[in-house]
Amino acid sequence: MEVIKVNETTLSTLEGVDLSFLVQSVSEFVITALILVLLFIAGYVLGYFVSRVLRRILLIEKIQVTLVKSGATTTSMWKSIVEFSTQYTTWLLVFFVLTLAEEKVPITVTFFNEFIVPLTVFIALVIIGLLIGGFLGKLTRDTLVTIGLEEGLTKYKIADTLGGVPVSSILSTIVKWYVFLLFVSQAVEKLLSETAILTETMRSLMSYVPNAILGLLVLLVSLVIAEFAANRVRVRKVSFGELFAIAIEIVIIFFGVILALPRLFNIDDPEVFQTSLGVMTQSFQILIVGIAVGLAIAIGLGLKDSIGEVGKKLKEGSI
Repeated sequence: MEVIKVNETTLSTLEGVDLSFLVQSVSEFVITALILVLLFIAGYVLGYFVSRVLRRILLIEKIQVTLVKSGATTTSMWKSIVEFSTQYTTWLLVFFVLTLAEEKVPITVTFFNEFIVPLTVFIALVIIGLLIGGFLGKLTRDTLVTIGLEEGLTKYKIADTLGGVPVSSILSTIVKWYVFLLFVSQAVEKLLSETAILTETMRSLMSYVPNAILGLLVLLVSLVIAEFAANRVRVRKVSFGELFAIAIEIVIIFFGVILALPRLFNIDDPEVFQTSLGVMTQSFQILIVGIAVGLAIAIGLGLKDSIGEVGKKLKEGSI
């Protein structure tokens, strides 16, 4: 070890290494680490107390009952949301307090602004979307029940068209998850605004969803109308009424599928749609021919005795 003087400053060197610089670097690292540890502890303590207060507020019975009655959430789901929110609040405040060490560790501010803040917005939008979607879904279902949709479907014996699933439940579920997806798409854009592929994917998805919903509604309406029309034929108890009812159902559902197809599969290319339509039309024509042949055979068999009697009378000259 050698001690030398440079410009009245004493430096300790060991084999050419500046020990004073090394000591200074180590001391700065230790001080920075100590500051971060103290800020972490302070942030965690602050976050713990704030999250406890938030938990008590969110678990107020009146708030829970109101949210559950409005359909925004269920009791178990709300407890899960509260538990997650309180835990996240704790760590959010930890990272926020760590930004006070900006002078020593500038990356804490960058990390908080570029990741924690967008993540917080993402989580908030997802939770809000879930609550609003649930509320609007229940509102839709209650409205449809109030105007007598289910009673009308039951009255005309078409309540079981969709396998016993109430139409109001289907429509309310569509509304709920569509609203939720709207919020999720906005949340993804906030969180991944710099990721062009993901944001473009979400935009494409959200442009497709309304078309898909419209296609499902068209298909749903066609099923209901087909069942209604078929039941009207059946109650008249005409000859071969069941066969006519089935034929009417098939025709109406076919046109419903034709109208819903481009929406459900997002077919914008006219050539692709024309090809698909041509295949379906040919299949439909074959089906209609089969039904016509079956109907002709059935009518022939059904009128066999009557035709025989008419022929006998003609032979006897009584006609």
